[in-house]
Amino acid sequence: MSFALVNGSAFAVHVLLACSAAELMATRVWGEATLGMLALLVQGSLLVWTAARYDRRADARPAPQEIREESR
Repeated sequence: MSFALVNGSAFAVHVLLACSAAELMATRVWGEATLGMLALLVQGSLLVWTAARYDRRADARPAPQEIREESR
């Protein structure tokens, strides 16, 4: 749930900024890199980080099938 909430909200903010503040997102920061490109890098990093956390938590929990077998 938190994975979808965090990444979905980051995506929504990025889309809203891209649609409503195109000039802001087109602001050059360094060379040819723009603020929009940097925001996309941050969003991608957030996606990878939350996916790694989600995967670690999933590995720590027993599978539902294992829980059923233990209760028998």
